[in-house]
Order: sequence, then C-alpha cells, then structure tokens
Amino acid sequence: MTKQEYKDLLESDYRRYSDSSSLLAHYKIYKMKPGYAWSYWYRKLCYQNSHSWMKPLAFFTRLRFHNVSVKYGIDIPSHVKHIGSGFMIDHFSCIVIHTDAVIGNNVTIRQGCVVGTNGRGVPVIEDGVDIGAGAAVIGPITVGKNAIIGANSVVTHNVPAGATVAGNPAKVIRMK
Repeated sequence: MTKQEYKDLLESDYRRYSDSSSLLAHYKIYKMKPGYAWSYWYRKLCYQNSHSWMKPLAFFTRLRFHNVSVKYGIDIPSHVKHIGSGFMIDHFSCIVIHTDAVIGNNVTIRQGCVVGTNGRGVPVIEDGVDIGAGAAVIGPITVGKNAIIGANSVVTHNVPAGATVAGNPAKVIRMK
C-alpha cells in the first residue's frame, strides 16, 4: 500500500462520518465516534504491515489497535481479507467479522452484527451495503450492491443488488 492509498482510505472513511475538513472536527470525530477510531488504527496497521521497514512500529500500532478493539467491542481482526474504502461502523459494540470475509466500499455496519462462516465459506459484502443492528450474514453468500439488511435479520442466502431483506430467515421485502 502506498502512502497516497493510505491517505485516500483514511479520507474516505472520515468522509462517511463528517464533511468538515478542520483539524478540530477531525479530532472530535476521532474522540466521539468509536467506529472511526477503530478504522483509523486498522488503516494505520495495514499501512505499516505493508512495508517491511515499518514492522517494528507496527508492534506498537497493533497494541493500540487491540486496545481500541477491546474497548469498543469490535472483533474484526487486523488481517481481514479486504475492507474497502468508506467503511463505517455506525454504532459500536459486539461486531464480529470473519478473517476471510470481503467487505466492499461504503459499507455501513451497526452494533451486534456478525459476518461469519457456517463452516463452508464466508460472505462477500459488495459496495454500498447497509447492515442493520443485530443482523447476521452467514455462509458462502454474496450480498449485492446497495442492499439493505434489516435489523435482527439472519441472512443465509444470496441477496440481489438493491434489495431490502428482513426476517429470520431473511426474505426480500423490497427491490429498488
């Protein structure tokens, strides 16, 4: 990862939380939005791990990342296969994402969400997906672009692009 890619990822994550470009606003978002604090340390750790000469610094960053993860209850490993730009954790606590999951750009995740495996594979969350509080996305499925997953839904089948799903098991209740 180049330094410019790192800055672009941080910027896109920040833009999901605020439009202000002032340093004070940036500090306030960092302190007031735990999802952004987690994202900041995640991106920093990924950047440092991508350069061999920064590996010694990555140890201290990993400690801070772990501290933020435990403090806010966000169980997303630092070596997740892919988390795209504009990742937003809207409300923190009890968020679990499997290591092999693929998360697209501009995805929003709320508290209590699980993106995990059923033993056969892990989900692929495409761009622009909004996952409601308490939802579980489980198994080797694909959640299409701009889909909305309702609160407390259990998704075990593919979700088409632009669909809104809800329930246990999740069913399509609206298509865009």
